[in-house]
Amino acid sequence: MVALAVAGAAPAAAGAGAAKGPSIRAAYLPNCGGDYFIPCKGAPWYLYLRDGRWVKFPDAARYATEADGSRADEIDDAPAPFEVSGDGGTIAYVRARDGRVVVQRWPGGKAAVLPAYGKGVGTKYVQLHLSPDGRRLLVAYPEAARKRPGLVVDAADGTTLTTIPAGDVPLGFSADGDEVLATREKSDNTVEVLAHPLDGEPVVDTPPQVVVSNYVSLALGADGHTVLVLSEPTGKRPEQIRAYDLQARGWAGKAKAIKPKQGGSSLAWGPGGRLELHRDEGSADDGRWATWVYALDAATGATRQLDKYTILSGVPKK
Repeated sequence: MVALAVAGAAPAAAGAGAAKGPSIRAAYLPNCGGDYFIPCKGAPWYLYLRDGRWVKFPDAARYATEADGSRADEIDDAPAPFEVSGDGGTIAYVRARDGRVVVQRWPGGKAAVLPAYGKGVGTKYVQLHLSPDGRRLLVAYPEAARKRPGLVVDAADGTTLTTIPAGDVPLGFSADGDEVLATREKSDNTVEVLAHPLDGEPVVDTPPQVVVSNYVSLALGADGHTVLVLSEPTGKRPEQIRAYDLQARGWAGKAKAIKPKQGGSSLAWGPGGRLELHRDEGSADDGRWATWVYALDAATGATRQLDKYTILSGVPKK
């Protein structure tokens, strides 16, 4: 088991305004506990770059906290939240010295120091989600004992753009960062899928339960209502992708098998609205975590490998 915040596969500098220098593959807190996560003594977070270099990042808090500010360590140690944007150029983390959340375009970008969103609830229950381009940050508390609304803030100055109702479970931003995809459990044991725009009323539907019961991952398109559904392989049926329209309240086209066959995957948005398929394989025996990143064509199910890397437990040697 490792503590990872993973980005998509991004070019070193993607378009106007992109950060100079290599982009980030992942943020990694070294694990010295084998199958159970125990941070290596004294080791900070590291940024793993696309050129293969490891960069120490000691400004980020290593451990999550309980509501009273004490270190959260139940069966195994809980790492503090750390997020990398889908384009690999922005990071969001909890600052070690005061618990405030920091968002920074990396490398060389100005750090935006935001409030300590975990105050009174504990960073153990704080989730950080960056939009694919890193311009917006979602702060959510779906597992907190006392439910509280989530916040979507401008990553540059912390201005609140919208709130997400308490009890909704955010799944991440749409491809363009203008909406937040979430689920909501209803009293009749069905599940709603919602697209929360940054302005206006949410698009809500209670889709066929196969969408929410058998899916592996959901991703919201830039139009704010098309939900891409990745379903797990069952029997002879391979992993599939299919589109569901929240406005039309129905499937938009037929399911497409992922080619070549995959398993244990998830959907993510990369730079420029590129749909990506991420696949991870971990081994408790040798402490290895391998990640594959593919560009995915939702219309055909075809994939193209963009990146592959392996992270070993322990403090990086490079």
